[in-house]
Amino acid sequence: MPPLPPRIISISTGTIVKTIGIFVALGGLWLIRDIVLYVFIAILLAGVIYPFARWAAAHHFPKGLAVLIFYLLFFGLIGLILTLLIPIIVTESKNLVSTFGGSASWINDASNVLKEFSDRHGFSQNLRSSLDNLSATAPKTLGSLFGIVTSVFGGIAGFIIVLVLSFYLIVEDEAVRKLFLNIVPLRYHEFAVQAGWSIIDKLGSWLRGQLVLGLIIGTLYFIGFSLIGVPYALLLAILGGLLEFIPYVGPFIAAVPAIYLALSDSPLKAVVVLILIVIIQQLENNVIVPKVMQKVVGLNPIVSIVAFMIGAKLFGVVGAIFAIPVATAISVAWSEGMRFRREHGGV
Repeated sequence: MPPLPPRIISISTGTIVKTIGIFVALGGLWLIRDIVLYVFIAILLAGVIYPFARWAAAHHFPKGLAVLIFYLLFFGLIGLILTLLIPIIVTESKNLVSTFGGSASWINDASNVLKEFSDRHGFSQNLRSSLDNLSATAPKTLGSLFGIVTSVFGGIAGFIIVLVLSFYLIVEDEAVRKLFLNIVPLRYHEFAVQAGWSIIDKLGSWLRGQLVLGLIIGTLYFIGFSLIGVPYALLLAILGGLLEFIPYVGPFIAAVPAIYLALSDSPLKAVVVLILIVIIQQLENNVIVPKVMQKVVGLNPIVSIVAFMIGAKLFGVVGAIFAIPVATAISVAWSEGMRFRREHGGV
């Protein structure tokens, strides 16, 4: 058998330059990641508002005025809700802090009783340490909520920057489109326009869906906790609705203080709360999410989990929140790129 000819792998200079350019670009994006985050949030917000602005423009109404009206109505509604809820939230928060501090002795007493019971019947010897860990981690979980909001918006200045960027992305959409096309080679104009607007549309759908999802889940929590008689039902419901923005682990984090507070009343109530949370999560996964998020690009579960872990590892809570929309944007761009290559013969 004659020897096989040696394989020669040839890498062109252009390929090397492109590879180096990609790594340099990624490094530059990493250095300005805070600015990239502001722009990304602005694109998300623009995606939410753009359908309303487009409808207004179709009815001969200025888009700029439509966006300002949307801002006024939205933040006016938020302000009204906060005005009504803040006194209740402040009162419940103060009581909740004192409850966490005052219930530690109750937990220790209960754990001693349970330990004696478990020793007598041969159950696990680690029950007490598990309850102590639960009482230690639950207050940290509540405190991290304020860190999430601060990290996302970066303070008042960042929030204003996001609003201004979103405004100009919508009002000056044609100018933004021309600016974008000026930096894209002519043969890729069609792909750039289609991919750009598809990404904005999908991201807007994702954010609208998440807001509706958080509202629905928070309402279900409030109704369920109120009927069961869990203390601080409103505060727990708001926490549960907000934590819906953190995929996979958000519902589990929200369940910890609810079960803890129910356990402070009685073990039976804690079991009922756990059953309620499981029912709501099953309802969410099988009914609510498919209906609310039907316009969002469906990601492979493995891709979603990997994206979530990478985002959480690199950027913490903020990365965990935005991992799915970023992966969605990449998925849309990839799909549009494949479609463009098919239609143009692998250009």
